[in-house]
Amino acid sequence: MEAFNLDTFKALDRYRYLRSNFIAAYHGGSQQHRKRDLGPLRRKGFLSLPKAQEDSKNYRYSPRVYELGSKGKVELLANGTTPANWRESRQFWHQLMVADIVMSFEIACKQRGLRFRHRTDIIGTEPLQFPSSISHQFSKHMEHYDGALQPDELFAINNTHFVLEADRQREPITRPTLNASSYLRKILQYRAVLKSGSYKDLIPNMMVLNVTINPTHAKNIQTFMLEELRMSSSALLFKGIEILGSRESYPQPLIHLLDEPFQRVGHPDFIISKET
Repeated sequence: MEAFNLDTFKALDRYRYLRSNFIAAYHGGSQQHRKRDLGPLRRKGFLSLPKAQEDSKNYRYSPRVYELGSKGKVELLANGTTPANWRESRQFWHQLMVADIVMSFEIACKQRGLRFRHRTDIIGTEPLQFPSSISHQFSKHMEHYDGALQPDELFAINNTHFVLEADRQREPITRPTLNASSYLRKILQYRAVLKSGSYKDLIPNMMVLNVTINPTHAKNIQTFMLEELRMSSSALLFKGIEILGSRESYPQPLIHLLDEPFQRVGHPDFIISKET
């Protein structure tokens, strides 16, 4: 099995879904040649095309999204890697957004010579979750919530560990209860986890990337933190990237994320390439 093929299978095992232009950028060299290499792998059953990607206005003109096929999984096993057991409940477009973001960082680090580690290199098959206990005073009642905090993904650049919250603007900033998912609940959970240091059972440090598909929504979450929760944080980073939510266009690898500022509430912007 050629190194290109095996590395592609391993990348798809890490991310579940990857666009062909991201796979090509990851390997380097001619983008057209790399993309053409994927077609035969699909036809032979090593890769497959998720049906959900066809729910896009520009599907015919977009880079294809691939996932690992049955023969690709067999090939991984033959080379000593047990394929990931992906949760079927996770939405296709949400998981693809997670992959677009984290793979962009992996590609950028590879080009810069920075050390990148994916969740699977850091905690292996351990669940990505942190225990937390929070309380919040609503207008008419106090409420407690003890559910675990479950970030969307984890990776490290050099010695700095990042967890990701990828927000397709499917949940509101606040709800009248902590039992339903909201940014209110997430922010309170992250505050509790950071304060208690419970994350240290898995990782030595933690920065939180909150990436949404709307810059205004990202700003509104920060305003809510500051004005409603009276909270600032040096560890919670925010950015809105519209292309990640588009069904009419598609992203190229976002390698510029290393150098662009992420906003923080009550603290200066955070630039990853300067801080890691």
